[in-house]
Amino acid sequence: MDKSLREKKGMAGKLEATVRMGKAGVTKALVEEIKSQVKKKGMVKVKLLGTRREETKQIAGELAELCHAELVEVRGNTVSLWKKGE
Repeated sequence: MDKSLREKKGMAGKLEATVRMGKAGVTKALVEEIKSQVKKKGMVKVKLLGTRREETKQIAGELAELCHAELVEVRGNTVSLWKKGE
C-alpha cells in the first residue's frame, strides 16, 4: 500500500541527512550513493551544501529524476527522497 505524503513527511522529519552534496554538485558518484541508500532504506535525506535556496528545488527535482525516486520534501537545504512505488 502506498504511504500518504503526510506519512512520508513525518518519517523524513525523524531522519538525519546521510548523504551530502558538496561543491562538485550532482555527480555520478552522488547519484549512485543516493540510489543505493534509497534501495536499502526506502527513504534518504540529502543535505545540499553550498547551494542557494532558489537552486535547491531545481537540484532536488534533478536528483529525484536521476535516482528514480519520489521527491517528498525540500526543507531549507535538505531534500527527502522516497523509493518510487512504495
